[in-house]
Amino acid sequence: MKRITQRQMTLHHAVSIVGGFLGSYTIFNHFDFFCNAQTGNLIRLVQDLCRGDLSLVWFMLLGFVTYCGGNAFYVLVRRRSRLSMKIVSLIVTSAAVVIVGACPFITNHILACIPLVFAAPVQWNAFKTAGGNSSSTIFSSNNVRQASMLLTKYLFVDKDKATLARARFYWATLLCFHIGVAFGCLTSMWLGTAAIWFCFVPILLSALAYYRYISAKWQAAALVGH
Repeated sequence: MKRITQRQMTLHHAVSIVGGFLGSYTIFNHFDFFCNAQTGNLIRLVQDLCRGDLSLVWFMLLGFVTYCGGNAFYVLVRRRSRLSMKIVSLIVTSAAVVIVGACPFITNHILACIPLVFAAPVQWNAFKTAGGNSSSTIFSSNNVRQASMLLTKYLFVDKDKATLARARFYWATLLCFHIGVAFGCLTSMWLGTAAIWFCFVPILLSALAYYRYISAKWQAAALVGH
């Protein structure tokens, strides 16, 4: 069981690199648009409405609807498909990367990110927990909260090794996410929008981590069967 949990957390950290890469890629290449979450984008939408600047409003609304569509897709596919939603997420993310990479002629920054906007909530929902910890692989707010609170609790409250282990998980998630951010930034500085193809590096790492995780589950099931 411990081996399965460790590999599940490794998978979570690998996918966090994907999330960091895509967030960095879209912010760097596409007018500071963050494909992974909607908070900042909706603030920009309301600000533009208040200013009477309608130039990007329809595109921001399209991003919002697409993000909602990604969540709806997850709910419906999870109910009807026999495939693991983790595999579905990696497939959807891969397809989004191919679409974005194959369409460099789309000059509107938000429109160019729409496939990634759809993939982000699918990833969030598919990889929302690991080792009993609730953690996002596509943005950092809750991970920062959990990492700082758990470390404080360990240092000044209970000295519990379980608390320290959970703190390490969240700090590792933050580290992996920002490794992805750095990778997305450096490749974008080098290649511009063509850097999107490098996202397949963390995607393949995630696929390998998923295989190792499932293999551990199969081996545990076989032992129980004997």
